[in-house]
Amino acid sequence: MNLLRKAVRSIQRRAVKVVLPNPRPGHGEYSMIYDTLNTYGRPSDYLIDLALRAAQEAWRTELPDLSRRVDADSNDFTRIWPGEHYRLLAALVKLLQPKRVVEIGTLHGLSALALKKFLPNAGKIDTFDVVPWDSLSDTSLRPEDFEDDRLGQQIGDLSDTAVFELHRSLFQQTELLFVDGPKDGIFERKLLQQLETVDFHKPLLLVMDDIRFWNMLAIWQDIARPKLDLTSFGHWSGTGLVEWHSGTNSEKRKH
Repeated sequence: MNLLRKAVRSIQRRAVKVVLPNPRPGHGEYSMIYDTLNTYGRPSDYLIDLALRAAQEAWRTELPDLSRRVDADSNDFTRIWPGEHYRLLAALVKLLQPKRVVEIGTLHGLSALALKKFLPNAGKIDTFDVVPWDSLSDTSLRPEDFEDDRLGQQIGDLSDTAVFELHRSLFQQTELLFVDGPKDGIFERKLLQQLETVDFHKPLLLVMDDIRFWNMLAIWQDIARPKLDLTSFGHWSGTGLVEWHSGTNSEKRKH
């Protein structure tokens, strides 16, 4: 089924590129822009205030230790802001000082390192993926990153109910959740459904990556909680903040 979805998505992308060729040089993703008349989940005063403070903090934040992890032959995206989210993630942790952070999507590990940098003394981040971090030859993580027990990796597909149940207690304690999953139009929707069943012990800020991707447009739209598109001060492909602890996702506005 996963192979079929990937094949269909590949065909769709190729077809779109023929009909709508890229109007400018450089890597891009197809998306759409919408008005605000039929949008669920308006930004709260809390999110607007947090976003303004986080943008200012990201402006002042530098991550030279992350830059040193980037191979000399690769692009150093950790230096870029706005446009990349590493400095924004670090700024959010610096401001909120969450004791439990969860990241979904380890990949090379740079986001995990950005989230870890300004954790409080008793803070910890768990990063989830379906493969171990050291199975990637181009990982930016090192064994010593895990030695102080403030960073740990969990292996599993959180869209699977049985896997999610194994980590329910962890999610109940989570205060900052960064979601950077596969963007296949399925995983993120299932994950959000799982989160609806969690009784969070503390207020949760959900940060979603790539909300401007085609497969993420409807998923982002359907979140009825207070939310804010912070793309201009985050990742070029979309950064969204959700005040998860305010209301429930079933409280969709009537049009």
